Amino acid sequence: MLRPNASLGAALSLLSQANVSSIPIVNDNDSLLDVYSRSDITALAKDKAYAQIHLDEISIHQALQLGQNANSSNALYNGQRCQMCLRTDSLHKVMERLANPGVRRLLIVEAGSKRVEGVISLSDVFRFLLGV
Repeated sequence: MLRPNASLGAALSLLSQANVSSIPIVNDNDSLLDVYSRSDITALAKDKAYAQIHLDEISIHQALQLGQNANSSNALYNGQRCQMCLRTDSLHKVMERLANPGVRRLLIVEAGSKRVEGVISLSDVFRFLLGV
């Protein structure tokens, strides 16, 4: 997880080093605000905004705004960038949400506070079902 004021360079390093496709962006209470994903990098590249960016001088929040301005429909499903579920949701409910077009992952949050508890992707579900 990262805070919105973390640098874009920190986000890119974490994506690469942790070999993940997204990073939850949280407030000081670890409550979900947004998510920064590899598709956000693509949105910046399409608009060539990356040519004007110094990775350690721009925050994740600013980078997300640039990407959303470049492609207003980027990664939206039902008007939301972040798809969530609860730890108590059934596997069936999680699979239904992951089956929606454009939904690649669900952020697991605590009911009420939206405190991030984890991330589950379609590949996580497949690995579980296949016993890998």
